[in-house]
Amino acid sequence: MAKHKVSEVELNGKTVKRGFDQDSFYQAAEKTFDRTTGFKRNHVESYVGRKAHAKEPEKFFAKVMGLPTKEKDMAFKLLKTIGVKAPSIPTNKVQIAAKIIKALGRGIDKARGTGEDIGY
Repeated sequence: MAKHKVSEVELNGKTVKRGFDQDSFYQAAEKTFDRTTGFKRNHVESYVGRKAHAKEPEKFFAKVMGLPTKEKDMAFKLLKTIGVKAPSIPTNKVQIAAKIIKALGRGIDKARGTGEDIGY
């Protein structure tokens, strides 16, 4: 629970390392666990991913969108299970078509409603 980040200070004329690098510790522990157990960790589950989501959500979601389709689908499922509000971004052609059709339907409904308000 040291508050000092990894650094070097001079003590009695000698350079001494102090502090604890939590980032490298978690990354090394994660890497060792994955290698030992054969676990395939998704970006969302990784320490780097969770840290990026907390500090830079735009970059995090850009990285998730760059994942292969199966990994991207799994990432969004994982985000949903942990309660993270993820943007609804289509991941395949069927989802894109469904989103376009839904948007067109909303536009038509809005146009109909506008015409009724004016008295047409």
